[in-house]
Amino acid sequence: MSYMEWFTLGLALVLLELFVPGVFIIWFGLAAFASGVFAIFYELTLIEQALVFSGFSALFLLTGWFVYGKIKKKEPATEYKHLNDPAGALIGKTFLLAEDAADGRAKAKIGDSVWIVECEDGLKKGDKVKITGVVGGVILKAEKA
Repeated sequence: MSYMEWFTLGLALVLLELFVPGVFIIWFGLAAFASGVFAIFYELTLIEQALVFSGFSALFLLTGWFVYGKIKKKEPATEYKHLNDPAGALIGKTFLLAEDAADGRAKAKIGDSVWIVECEDGLKKGDKVKITGVVGGVILKAEKA
């Protein structure tokens, strides 16, 4: 194959990456481009060209594996940590009780809603409580602040 055929194959593979779900075809496209550059400088048989393409493919696939591995290991943005967990977003914050505690539970006005809070008996309306955890996704655990 000539270098132009390698470049055409590389371009086709890179463009195919746009239409096929996944993130691995681009690495084969880059390997085809590298094989085309290699074909400019060296006259090789088809078998030798296939071996060069295989070597470049392995090299670029490993590069992609490391690149995507680093991206995947990054922590999500902390501002969106509790995007789908509004109760978890309240942990560590302090609120006022909206009613007296009875049987280990009370209500606290948080924002424009009222949440059930598990806390110790004896707390009165207006006492400050700090949210320490979540039970079942909707009941907040709290202690006196």
